Amino acid sequence: MPKPRGWVRLPAYVRATKRASGDTAYYWELPPWARPTKGADGTVTPAIRDGRRCALTSTALGTELSVAIAKGDALNQALTEWRTGEGGSGMVKGTVEWLFTWYREQDRFKKNTGKTRRDYRKLMDMLAAFEPKAGAAPLGKRMANKVDAGVADKLYRKLRERGERQATYAMQVCRLVWTWAARHHRVTGVKENPFAGMGLKSTAAKGNRATTRAEYDLYRATAREMGYQSMATAAALSFECCQRVWDAFGFEDADGQEHRGIEWAGYAPGEQISLVQSKTGNPVVLPLTINVRGEDGVETVRLYPDLEDELARTDRTADVIVVEERSGKKYKERRMSSVHRAICEQAGLPKAMTFTGFRHGGITEVGSVSADVRPISGHATLDVTRIYNKATAEKAREIAAARRAHITALGADLSESVSEHVG
Repeated sequence: MPKPRGWVRLPAYVRATKRASGDTAYYWELPPWARPTKGADGTVTPAIRDGRRCALTSTALGTELSVAIAKGDALNQALTEWRTGEGGSGMVKGTVEWLFTWYREQDRFKKNTGKTRRDYRKLMDMLAAFEPKAGAAPLGKRMANKVDAGVADKLYRKLRERGERQATYAMQVCRLVWTWAARHHRVTGVKENPFAGMGLKSTAAKGNRATTRAEYDLYRATAREMGYQSMATAAALSFECCQRVWDAFGFEDADGQEHRGIEWAGYAPGEQISLVQSKTGNPVVLPLTINVRGEDGVETVRLYPDLEDELARTDRTADVIVVEERSGKKYKERRMSSVHRAICEQAGLPKAMTFTGFRHGGITEVGSVSADVRPISGHATLDVTRIYNKATAEKAREIAAARRAHITALGADLSESVSEHVG
């Protein structure tokens, strides 16, 4: 499509806004990954990259287009220099900040999903900038091979003052980095892992609460009433299919790559729905019906009627199932979060009810009828489910049938059939 006469491409992160006077004003805004964060206590922390704080702020550029473009280009150059560290100048080899940078270049790090890489980077940046005591050099400036068990334990105690969850995850990331560094000690100088054997809690004291089926039903009904069928469908995919949030919505990751999302091509009404867990790469195929023998012959019973009802209400306007009504495209994370909160407020649902809670609620429901949730959830390891069962479509059908019987009374014939399958 041809651009209008006089059209000029603005630099990245520069936007134009019409003032009440009719003039056009220009603004340069920090991208989300470079914005400061506000803590629960109200303190504002600048974004950190490889131990370097971002000194840039969103800035008004005035009304003169040529000036705005020049200033925008200069600000983007400064942003790039902060992000890249100007090729890593000033970073001493063997320091903690150097070790984190080295680890990020390893295939072991790069093979993780975009979200996992982003989370690890945030924790590494936080650790590199962390000051063990006021006025002391940040941890990132310390030599990595001088970090011993005493330092690791003290760091853990200090971080726990900020929160158990963050402290645990930070130590787990350090354990991964130092384990890999010790394998390559001739390059890194690290021979031991001081973060091993710390006795960390595998889960935080408080995480995402599991959403109940009653809350799930109310949420979907409210979403539909508000015109957000897409959110009702996404909730069904997360709760019924135990899908992670970014799989249900197909969010763009930190590197600009898109997760596949869930596509219509994998859905055969009344037969099955095919899913791929992006975190593990595990394929999951959920059968949607079961044949039940009764006095009048064989009856086909739907195993996920709520899911299929939501899918039937959803327009097929794109390859992926969940798209935003106003744009016809995938949701952005911030937009999804604001719509989710509006639905919860309208429905009078708890503030602590996150979208992740739908997946937790579904897994909790599966766990009440089967010890192994992997055929539904797509988990990669047995540590999560604590029991070995071969993950097959037939097993998924058995679990779904038992779950359906757990949810609603399907009749004596179905109960008998489920007992035969599970038993």
